[in-house]
Amino acid sequence: MEEGFRSGYEAIGWALRRTKTPIIDGPNVWLMGRKTGYRDMMPTLDAWEKLAEAALILKNLDDACPLAERSAVLAYFSGGRTPQSELLIKKISRDLRRDRWFVQDIVWGWSRGRPLHSSEWWSRRYNLNERTIQRWSLKIRQQLDDLFSMGLSRVEDSLRESGHVV
Repeated sequence: MEEGFRSGYEAIGWALRRTKTPIIDGPNVWLMGRKTGYRDMMPTLDAWEKLAEAALILKNLDDACPLAERSAVLAYFSGGRTPQSELLIKKISRDLRRDRWFVQDIVWGWSRGRPLHSSEWWSRRYNLNERTIQRWSLKIRQQLDDLFSMGLSRVEDSLRESGHVV
């Protein structure tokens, strides 16, 4: 590859967007309305070759990270309600011994989704002080951040070895 990504964060984000983008031959409205200054990754490759590169990047993610870290990275990039976030919810609720539905709200909020209830609602539900609920949610977010950062650093090392990150 002549050009690489600046970071693993950029590479994974690009790969997930690329796998969700339909391949259309010929000009399309999106290309005609594209803003200038957009950085086209791998301009020498066609759409199918870019999809293959995206698959290689995601394969590096699968190979480099354990399941929990891979789920945290994919949940962060994919948003709230995904199979990866469900995996995280089960793991964290089991590890921290918290209610699955409470953990679900925190994970969805962390992964740019929309939580169903506020911390005030949870404090009324559990009949606890709101500061206790905030402390619980902070502990859950800290675990999510740790899983995400460890997974991202592992995949960045793997992508650097494969030549995707310069």
